[in-house]
Amino acid sequence: MSQENIETIFRHAMEAYSRGDYDGAVVNFDPAIEWSVHESVAPDATTYHGHGGVKRFWETWAEAISGMELEIEECRRVGPDQVLAITRAHGMGAGSGVPVASARFAQVADFRDGRVVRVRLYGGVAPALEAVGLRE
Repeated sequence: MSQENIETIFRHAMEAYSRGDYDGAVVNFDPAIEWSVHESVAPDATTYHGHGGVKRFWETWAEAISGMELEIEECRRVGPDQVLAITRAHGMGAGSGVPVASARFAQVADFRDGRVVRVRLYGGVAPALEAVGLRE
């Protein structure tokens, strides 16, 4: 599988997520995907399982931040079947309507046979780089 392929697959998934197209976002996710949220994102960090679990996680964020869109600053291969995406999010506070923007955060996506099998979401870039054996 080419480098562009896995980067493109993950980038397209996150673009679909930003449009609110959750079904389109998971089309190249393995049905048994694990989506892990690191404690740097939320104190009650957990792992979500399957397409339904990932969509529930996204819906939880949509309840807090309406119109959330991801801005992918960088998406690159960091292993034979692994992509690192450095991202920012922005939208509006669901209750307040006040603009909301995140600091940079990172996602590490693991692939098998062209499908995303695991995503690890980190509240910053440094812990994600450390997890894949790199430095900022």
